Amino acid sequence: MRHFVSILAVMMFMATHAQSSPSLNELMEQAGLVDVGALNSAITVDLRYATTDNFVGREMYGSLSRAYLTPETARSLLVALTALKCVDEGYGFIIYDAARPLSVQRIMWNCVKGTPNERYVARPHRGGPHNYGMAVDIGLTLNGEVVDMGTPFDTFNEAAHITAEASLVRRGLISAEARRNRELLRRVMTGAGFGTFSREWWHFTRYKMPEARRRLRLLDF
Repeated sequence: MRHFVSILAVMMFMATHAQSSPSLNELMEQAGLVDVGALNSAITVDLRYATTDNFVGREMYGSLSRAYLTPETARSLLVALTALKCVDEGYGFIIYDAARPLSVQRIMWNCVKGTPNERYVARPHRGGPHNYGMAVDIGLTLNGEVVDMGTPFDTFNEAAHITAEASLVRRGLISAEARRNRELLRRVMTGAGFGTFSREWWHFTRYKMPEARRRLRLLDF
């Protein structure tokens, strides 16, 4: 009987602990981050790592169901959105990824380590831009439809690079319209203070890494 009571007590403790453990959404909010999808109705969230539609081919975000950014990064995103809507009121943003827990970064790195694709993924030992909540993977929508950017999100080849897009158009790897769309996205994002990443048209960061490590909290959960 005493043994049974002990087992029951352990089971009750584990159940209570599981119920009280914060979700990743709660951890993001406790870290002071902002829910991007709640900022403006022109921002759509398609959190790819919460699905199987990503380069790993598996769902990695578990209880994380919303896109988060640091408050200053979120404010800069709204500045970019205002500039975008000055071009055409029908434009909006689609967010594919934002703040990312370091635990997920480790999973991603292990999937690409030792392969040509490792140059597209930040090493997890110090964290990358997403792990500080100041990077956003983003595309354009127009009147609710996703705009052609030349490649899908998470395309790991030269067609997604932004360094020689005129050549990509001449070679038929992307269309002239896709190039114009990329240029529009870069114009409004860089005008709002974001930096680019040469290998990914969708990736923008609010700070350089030394500044991020100095100013921001690593999302180590």
